[in-house]
Amino acid sequence: MCIALAGVLLAALPHPAVGMQTVPTESDVVEAVWAVVGDSVILKTEVDQYLLRLSAQGVVIPQDPDQLHQLREQAIEQLINEQLILQEAYADTTLAITDEDLDERVQQEVDAQVRQFGTLGQLRVELARQDMTLAGFREQQRALIHRRLLLQSYLAKRQRDASAVAVSEQELRDFFAENQAQVPTVAPSLRFVQYLMQPIASDTAKASALAEAERVLDMIREGEDFADLATRFSQGPSREVGGALDWIRRDGSLVKNFEDAVFSLPAGAVSAPTETEFGYHLIMVERVRGGERRVRHILFTPTVTPADIAANRARAEEAIALLTAGESMTDTVSVKVDTINIDIAQLTQLSAEHASALREAEVGAVIGPIPFQQASINALAIVKVLERRVGGRASFEDMRAQMESRLREDKIIEQVVQDLRAAAYVDIRLPGGS
Repeated sequence: MCIALAGVLLAALPHPAVGMQTVPTESDVVEAVWAVVGDSVILKTEVDQYLLRLSAQGVVIPQDPDQLHQLREQAIEQLINEQLILQEAYADTTLAITDEDLDERVQQEVDAQVRQFGTLGQLRVELARQDMTLAGFREQQRALIHRRLLLQSYLAKRQRDASAVAVSEQELRDFFAENQAQVPTVAPSLRFVQYLMQPIASDTAKASALAEAERVLDMIREGEDFADLATRFSQGPSREVGGALDWIRRDGSLVKNFEDAVFSLPAGAVSAPTETEFGYHLIMVERVRGGERRVRHILFTPTVTPADIAANRARAEEAIALLTAGESMTDTVSVKVDTINIDIAQLTQLSAEHASALREAEVGAVIGPIPFQQASINALAIVKVLERRVGGRASFEDMRAQMESRLREDKIIEQVVQDLRAAAYVDIRLPGGS
């Protein structure tokens, strides 16, 4: 019997959850030591918990004593590898897990458990059944989450050069063949190019919106509260929460001009009016936490007239004619172009109009204009269908990139473990099988 696929080191870490046996602490009753790793030990309880986690993931725990012994041996090997990496991670002073980050993640876990059990009171009742207080649960989760983050950070640091590790075509094909049971089913899907066209406000309307942004910026400089001004003046959906966007990262998920402005500001600073396709933004960075920023903004949208809307529809009709004739778009300055792969069942996530227009669309069809209010009021989408997939078991090519990344990471982890085990004291004391 073999434990899971490669890469189980991260999966081996206990996931915080009420109802799982707690990890051993110094206050636990002394019990059987089944392995010594440097100056740490692996207890029987830890092996039992590891098997419980495997069982929760669908692995059948054998009743046959010899097979169970073999599974325990494999579990101990994984726990040894994890412990060696954790020891290195704790010794690496460049890996910093802040108290602030830990506190936030612990609170997220508590909040998740409250949602699971319905109320905080019900969570306390469930914890009491396990002879645990809410404070004790917090401390337990803090220790587990710290371990998880530390291990992830260390492996991420070692895997930065993973792209230099070679993975052969034969290794990929062997991996695919050996793991057919894990190959996912692919839903019927569409791939299409979407041209998103939005009405263009006049220069006069833009100048008016910019003047309003500058007027509100003066109010901020005079000491008025940013959140209050966002509630009063913002034309964005976040106005109801004082312009709050919560924590954001520089990952390309935001409009580039907006993202550039956010990550050029220190904590507490407010930007000059920043123009994006949505209008003009005043941006305030409330807090900085590593690569994250907690942000509020006030949006000033130029007024779009009925004439602007009519002009946008005329442009869309011209674009449809061009694409239908096999020509390319000539107007790309004010058109956002995306290639989208999406399950047919998820088309409604774009819009009900997308789902209705595209569910039966043939390859090569040009469809539109489709109202797309999710992008902005009066936005129109034009779609050219590139591919339909009927669904079924994912192919080798579907899985290639994922498998290649996985095998590269596994090779890095394997080398790390080999190096650590060569230099460490390891003594396995698992009692013999039948």
